[in-house]
Amino acid sequence: MNFHTLIHALFALMVLTVRLDAVPPLVSGDVPTAEKGTLEIYAGAVYQSEGGSVNRELPAVELVYGVSASQEVTLEIPYLSQQGEQGFGDTIVGTKYNFLKEAETWPGVSLSIEVKLPSASASRGFGTGTVDYDMRMRFQKTWRRFTAMGNIGYTVVGEPEMHGVTQSRKNVLFTSAVLEYEVSAEIRLLSEVYLETSEEPGQPNRLAANLGIEREVSHN
Repeated sequence: MNFHTLIHALFALMVLTVRLDAVPPLVSGDVPTAEKGTLEIYAGAVYQSEGGSVNRELPAVELVYGVSASQEVTLEIPYLSQQGEQGFGDTIVGTKYNFLKEAETWPGVSLSIEVKLPSASASRGFGTGTVDYDMRMRFQKTWRRFTAMGNIGYTVVGEPEMHGVTQSRKNVLFTSAVLEYEVSAEIRLLSEVYLETSEEPGQPNRLAANLGIEREVSHN
């Protein structure tokens, strides 16, 4: 297995929203959607060190808009810094639909679909030059101060070309488990373990764990 160190310093800026419900700085996604007519803006910085290389997202920004009581749409355009170069990464557009609301006797369940568009420069290493499709089932259940979450995902990965030669890629399986503890109305502790298969043939899969803390700076 390929173990890596992933450190997120992520701040959530919420615009016209009722409560902080998403789960940065984790890789896993939550079940609830943004309220109808509500815009949420997540902005921060991501630092990742793996295999001797350092990648940064400065800033990492995601826009989330609630189109109905059960559906939201999302837009991500990261700005990357890697190997001494800077530029925009591939654009990601998506939607999430919460088709089973959480209740006392059963968990909440959502389905999310994201499409990565080849908008960035592949020659400079900021994009892959291909379209990827990611589908993920999300589960969530709360007991008093504890919230458990799980994700099961599948990504259809495009095969990029390099110097006129098509590079072989494999579709990716993803699964994760999350435990969240509410210390107070403003502070939550987060932990997760996830497994992600490699998209490159012959490369190791990734098994990793993340820890985080979420602090609501201001309400509304």
